[in-house]
Amino acid sequence: MKDVTNNFLETIEPVYTPGTINFDFEAFDKAIQAAVSELSDEQLDNLEYDQVLKEITRFKGLGDKLDDKRKEIGRIYKDSLTEFESKLATSLEPLNALLEKLRAKRDEVKEHKKMLRIDHVRSVFESKCELAGLGKDTFKDKYESFSKVGDFMDKKMKLKKATEEKIDTLVLAEYDRLEEYKANIAMIEEQALDYELPVEPYTRALQNDTPLVEILKQMKKDRDAAIERKQKAEAKEKAEAARLAEIEAMAKQSASEEIKAVNAETGEVIEDAKPVEEMSSKPTEPYKVNLSLTFHGGEQQWHQFAKLLDDNFVNYEILK
Repeated sequence: MKDVTNNFLETIEPVYTPGTINFDFEAFDKAIQAAVSELSDEQLDNLEYDQVLKEITRFKGLGDKLDDKRKEIGRIYKDSLTEFESKLATSLEPLNALLEKLRAKRDEVKEHKKMLRIDHVRSVFESKCELAGLGKDTFKDKYESFSKVGDFMDKKMKLKKATEEKIDTLVLAEYDRLEEYKANIAMIEEQALDYELPVEPYTRALQNDTPLVEILKQMKKDRDAAIERKQKAEAKEKAEAARLAEIEAMAKQSASEEIKAVNAETGEVIEDAKPVEEMSSKPTEPYKVNLSLTFHGGEQQWHQFAKLLDDNFVNYEILK
């Protein structure tokens, strides 16, 4: 690359030769004071409206004449500056274009170096994660935050000791957190087995950052509720079994008692019925009796009685 140090571009500069504006301010100030003193406050009070306008025009004209000259001088200086600025902007265009290219190249190299640093940080994290038994992408969102120039040794692709220590602290903290999580999962699984509860709802709660102590409290509540439900179900089952046993006993008792014939119209007892055993020993001549029976044991007792009739070959008809 050509060395342009100390060349013409570095030494050239605009030269400004200031002009001289000659004006006798001392005499001008005296003239102003003399003009102002021509009209005292008392004289002003005695002036007519037309006279006031005339004096305004006269004194304003004196100031306007000088201000016009000021503007004329200002335009001369301004035009020179405007012309210089316009020509300078045009001449600088190639130089500015070159600067844009240089800046783009600078940014490209800067980004490339940054990506190299990020890649190095990634490899450091992955290596440490492998040693700790963690997933290699555990800290992928941290790579860029450790890839600043200040995190590396001067002119070396090597992290500073302080930076490495920060990374070690992160990895160890995550390792401890994961070990604690595994221990908590094991405790939940053991408790679920002991309580005869499903594991998934409680491990899912742990994954959602619910404290372990709260999960264990909930598991105990769920266990107690399950025991209570089981006890109620067993008590209900026992009560139902006792009720059925009572019904069966009543049915057997009813079947073993004498069956009395009752007049369907008057409700009077016609005669004592003979036990089933005796009836079975009678001649097989058909014998028909109209009965009206009341089963105080309910429908179940009727079914027991009907079975008894069927077992002894007694035909019956339900009259509506």
